[in-house]
Amino acid sequence: MKKILCFGDVTDKYKNAIAKAMEKCANITGWEHAPDGDELPNTNEEFVFMKCDIHSDDFLRHVIAINKKLNNGEKFYLTHCTMLFDKSERRPPFILTDAACVPMPDEQQLTHIVQNAVSLFTKAFGNTRVPFISLISAGGDTNTKISPLLHSWYAEHLKEFPESTLRIEQLDVALDLDVRTEKHLTGTLADIIVVDNINTGNAIFKSLSVLSDNWEATCFLMGAKNTVILNSRSAPEQTLTHNILLACQN
Repeated sequence: MKKILCFGDVTDKYKNAIAKAMEKCANITGWEHAPDGDELPNTNEEFVFMKCDIHSDDFLRHVIAINKKLNNGEKFYLTHCTMLFDKSERRPPFILTDAACVPMPDEQQLTHIVQNAVSLFTKAFGNTRVPFISLISAGGDTNTKISPLLHSWYAEHLKEFPESTLRIEQLDVALDLDVRTEKHLTGTLADIIVVDNINTGNAIFKSLSVLSDNWEATCFLMGAKNTVILNSRSAPEQTLTHNILLACQN
């Protein structure tokens, strides 16, 4: 059973979204305000942290402080995952890791970024299939046109993934639904897109969710003991309900 721990002002929009999520999922027991002073919530219950009407910087400060206590001081890697849904349903949902929490990750941090994205994929879609992961570069070395970091990580970790479920490529052939198959290593659309810096991630995210009306973005923070819902304050009630239901899946 899970309870929503709300940070910031819980307006009627958030209350209604939680109520609708509870109607659809008996696993959600209700909600409560986050404790003051970064105190630990009742650890006998399992919580999902949710950003309500609060500035993102303040929200993140509270989430990190609480999770440090929950982790008993042990290090954890909090990374940002955006799940993008095509409103036309022509393309299946996929996860974008936009490096917002780790703007310029090193190879160790990149490993945690990939692991956290896979965890969100499993939460959303279960264990029915292995996610197809695409490492996207906006250009690195002038000879390879591929980020040296992504190229090095790819070479080091390729054997850890089932055959043909990990690829590395340039940004211009990653997202187009109708791109010719020969431009891909496998011709398969990615379930997870991993980038090596915040600029590439923002370019993809804003191109889809801000400049296009065809995509709906749902943002989560992964890597903590609790799933963290990073709601936009402009998100409509229906989107909030959807976010809660996804975060509360086992």
